[in-house]
Amino acid sequence: MYRDRALVAQRVELDVGPDRRAVVRLTVAAGVAAEDVFVLDKNELVTIAELHATRPGGKPAVAGPEGEPAPDVVAPGERTVPTEVELVVAAPRAGKYALRLGYTTDKITWDTAYTMTTTPARDRVVVRGAMAIKNATGVSLPGARVSVVDADLGLAANRVAETLRDRLVGTDPSTTPAAVPRDLGRYDLADGDTRVELLAHASSRRMRSVLVFDPIGTKLDHAGTAPARELELGVKPSPSRRVTESFEVDRDTGASTGLPAGPVRLLERRPDGSLAVLGESRMFEVSTRVANVDAIAIGTAEGVSGVRERREITVDDDGKRLAEEFLITLENTRTHPVEIVLREHLYRGQNWTLAYESTGNAEKEGPQQIAMRTRVPAKGTARVLYVVVYTWGDTN
Repeated sequence: MYRDRALVAQRVELDVGPDRRAVVRLTVAAGVAAEDVFVLDKNELVTIAELHATRPGGKPAVAGPEGEPAPDVVAPGERTVPTEVELVVAAPRAGKYALRLGYTTDKITWDTAYTMTTTPARDRVVVRGAMAIKNATGVSLPGARVSVVDADLGLAANRVAETLRDRLVGTDPSTTPAAVPRDLGRYDLADGDTRVELLAHASSRRMRSVLVFDPIGTKLDHAGTAPARELELGVKPSPSRRVTESFEVDRDTGASTGLPAGPVRLLERRPDGSLAVLGESRMFEVSTRVANVDAIAIGTAEGVSGVRERREITVDDDGKRLAEEFLITLENTRTHPVEIVLREHLYRGQNWTLAYESTGNAEKEGPQQIAMRTRVPAKGTARVLYVVVYTWGDTN
């Protein structure tokens, strides 16, 4: 399953008689035409002589505003009608054969959500997740092997092609981590919704309170290889001065690989057994796919603020380089020192290099996101300087 479509593969066993031909009838998802069905792994001894739909399927229509049919509207109580496909298969001799046929459909959709549950000590959490798969194909899929890829089908195919190209011609690979498949196991995908548990056997993870200064966020991220060159990008309007208090949870990389992005709630179980919501966020987004931690903001950190200032920008068209220098000043009016995570977004493009940073501990969290950590003394200030360089090649 992909974000926009699902690829359905079906194994077909053939019993070819003395006339060396066999007729197979299949039921596939509503809206799939005969020409949309393809052979996934061909048997060299078997050829498809004919392939056509004996009953085109779709959504039952209801009348539109002028009395015309509205095929994309399902009447109350009605169900989608699957497509029946007939294959005529030819083989060199009588015998038993097998084919794998496939098609794509937008009538299998899914959503995910996560919870993190902690205790009043707030030092450990247990992460749980669930996926709701909605099957509106009109076809039941018993015992289906289900995998999910958190990307659109076309984007995932392009990334595979890019990776192959990079290996063959030695070009620089994209800094965007590719979505990897997550095998969910076997499920009976009947008509309607199916619930799938994620991280059902996960162990508790370490959690700690941290302060986070993230003045820009992901809203300016430009995913192209050539950098955005607007001079005031990220400078005007002025970035936020707000520092948030967050809980940072260690990520179990092995257990989390391939999990799709979704909302998450941080819950605290009180001594009386009741649950209280501490904060909400999202997990496993592309922007944090390679991060080692997940952070959930719970509110504004009182007495702590930050200022993000660009010191210099240089555009070198001949050298195809754009360099920016930033100074981040943090002020702490509290009576005790604080540790702050600085989350910066290299939003101009995906071909970037961190030329300098003064903390010495910068970590890449995603294709356009880094985190730096610094300590601010009681009733004092701290400054962090970094320089990012974007490069681009010929665009012709």
